Amino acid sequence: MTYKNILQKCAFVALITGNLVMTVSCNDDDVSPVLEERVLVKEINLEVTPELPLLIGTDTLIKYTVGPDEAFNKALVWKSTVPDVATVDADGRITAISAGSTVISARPAVGYSTTSTINVKVVNEIIHITDINLTNEELEVFVTSTLPLTWQITPADPTYPGLIWKSLTPDKATVNEKGEVKGVAEGTARIQVTATDDKHFTKEFEIKVKPIIYIESMEFVKETDKLALGETYTPQMNVMPADATLSYIAWESSKPDVVEIDEKGRFVAKAYGNAVITALADYGDGKPVKATMSVSVSEGLMNDQFTIENIWQPFGNFTHREFEWMENDGVLRIFPGEDKTYKAVRICRTGGFGFNVTNYPIMAFKVKFPENVFETSTSIEWYLDIWGGSGITVAGKYGEDTDKGKNAMTVVDCGEYKVFYADFTKKFLGKNQQYMPTSLTKYDTVELQFWKIWYETNETGSIYVDWIKTFESEQELKDLIKNESGKQ
Repeated sequence: MTYKNILQKCAFVALITGNLVMTVSCNDDDVSPVLEERVLVKEINLEVTPELPLLIGTDTLIKYTVGPDEAFNKALVWKSTVPDVATVDADGRITAISAGSTVISARPAVGYSTTSTINVKVVNEIIHITDINLTNEELEVFVTSTLPLTWQITPADPTYPGLIWKSLTPDKATVNEKGEVKGVAEGTARIQVTATDDKHFTKEFEIKVKPIIYIESMEFVKETDKLALGETYTPQMNVMPADATLSYIAWESSKPDVVEIDEKGRFVAKAYGNAVITALADYGDGKPVKATMSVSVSEGLMNDQFTIENIWQPFGNFTHREFEWMENDGVLRIFPGEDKTYKAVRICRTGGFGFNVTNYPIMAFKVKFPENVFETSTSIEWYLDIWGGSGITVAGKYGEDTDKGKNAMTVVDCGEYKVFYADFTKKFLGKNQQYMPTSLTKYDTVELQFWKIWYETNETGSIYVDWIKTFESEQELKDLIKNESGKQ
């Protein structure tokens, strides 16, 4: 009998390939295959947190779902990487054996398309939550607005840190699983929070829901303004009525790559150029309220104010320059040695600076010394030192060729402070004064240096740096000094 005869005489041949079952009917007349598709499990959803603490001797049954619904075999294979710590049975029940950590995995009994895991930590005792306190500065929210709650748990490291949030007054405000409260109607909302451990510590908080006060008109105090590269700026606005709900203002920048607007409506200067900022309050009544402002990020402008952001740092780490930089306050704290001695201090700008003295030829530092330190340091020297960057290896000290770096910067009183400034229309940089950045020039290092500051034995004090700015003219600087001297 030939091979062809065998095929003609057989009753059937079953072929199983992957997800398909093919039945071949063999008779003398024809051969016709019938295909049947078998769908595998593609996802496993374990209804439990990724990190699961368990007390020794306890167990828990893991709830789960598999998909898709048409999968022909939904059975799972469970496994523990460290069964001495915790075991898991065929139903997904985890039993804690001893203190330690293990990973519980679940995969399809047929196929290997997906695997889900749980990190299990077996502990000797449960640390329960005993208190929950909100840390928001204000517990207020406007109607239709959202207030993300922030909180602190006692103790700080509970075994089960999860919380359940619930609104007891949903007619006033709702709250989601993340603790985000949304105002519904004016009044006082009561929000409940409950710990997820077995003792279920519960606490309630009151949230004031304020009505929306519509903006009738608004305008920027300044129609135009200039920002320094990297500066963060909060615009001043005249809004009517004065107690209008400002959270409904939508912000837009014509060039976000030049001036970006953050979530608090603050302008952030990202690159040199010009941008138009628009503030829009649209209540859907066809009468939107709008205000616009032009902003220029100017080459050579510096406006470092240390109440906002510090981008200066101490220079060097040498024994004759012992100090601590207080970043948030712009404070340079000096620690002299056991004997009365002179100290040297350098204030260095991180990231360098882009100069253009054609636009801004005046650079000034507003500094306050400890009482009598400046006056008693009769040999004190101060000067501006700038170098590196833009292909320039050396720039040098301001006015160096004139006075060898001694007292090269002018100093004037400003209340309790002193203002040190360089005027690049009168003195230049480097020996022979050959360096003058008349176009945009990036320097890596910009330093204000103080030498021979006199301190008594074990005396400590602080040098406060209020701001560092550049100005278009000496008169502009003097006007600011006059204004700020009156505020001291």
